[in-house]
Amino acid sequence: MADLSRDIQACLQQILHQSEQMFDASVDMLDQTLSQIEQGVEEYVEPIVKEIEQGLDEVLDPIIVDLIAFEHELEEMASPLTQRLYPLFDQQPACVGCRHYYGKTYGETFLVCGMHPYGASTNSCPDWESC
Repeated sequence: MADLSRDIQACLQQILHQSEQMFDASVDMLDQTLSQIEQGVEEYVEPIVKEIEQGLDEVLDPIIVDLIAFEHELEEMASPLTQRLYPLFDQQPACVGCRHYYGKTYGETFLVCGMHPYGASTNSCPDWESC
């Protein structure tokens, strides 16, 4: 009975060893196959991607240049509409150094801050906070 048990155990170990070898060989073959497929796909797709990139560059480059020029023109046209002024000691003494200070003009209207759009009515502001 002991011999039969040893024979079965040896047979199972041999089957396990052969299964591992077969599995390793299958994994190696799969890796090689996938590498070949990847290389073939790259060789096929790369020229197409380059052609698409060139076409997009030809189409988009002039558009981007025009958009940048348009953006600069808009900035130049909008700059007189929103001009930032910094508080002066003689005009807005309570606002000097305040984090709430806004100081932009819109046409004829000058907005001082979010708390007091037309400036503090006194020489000190109860809402003043350091920058």
